[in-house]
Amino acid sequence: MPGYRPQGACRRETVQLIPDTVGKTAHFRSEMKLEGYESMPLIGWAVVATFEEDTLPRITVEPVVEDDCHGSIALGDLEEEVGPLTLLEIL
Repeated sequence: MPGYRPQGACRRETVQLIPDTVGKTAHFRSEMKLEGYESMPLIGWAVVATFEEDTLPRITVEPVVEDDCHGSIALGDLEEEVGPLTLLEIL
């Protein structure tokens, strides 16, 4: 969703790049102690470009999970919606 943040704010552009079809599960710890975010199906990987004012863009790779409320979503985008999550393991 480009352009929904105010001018000068951090902006993320997320592109799901590599589908993962091996049936893995990502396990998390919610730093805000929210229920329902302990484990989610891993469905792929995303390349994320983060643009911040006065710095070079940062490129990262993040897991994409299937969330009941948000659908398929990259980890960083999910954290923007529900608060900080710590990825514990992928099994």
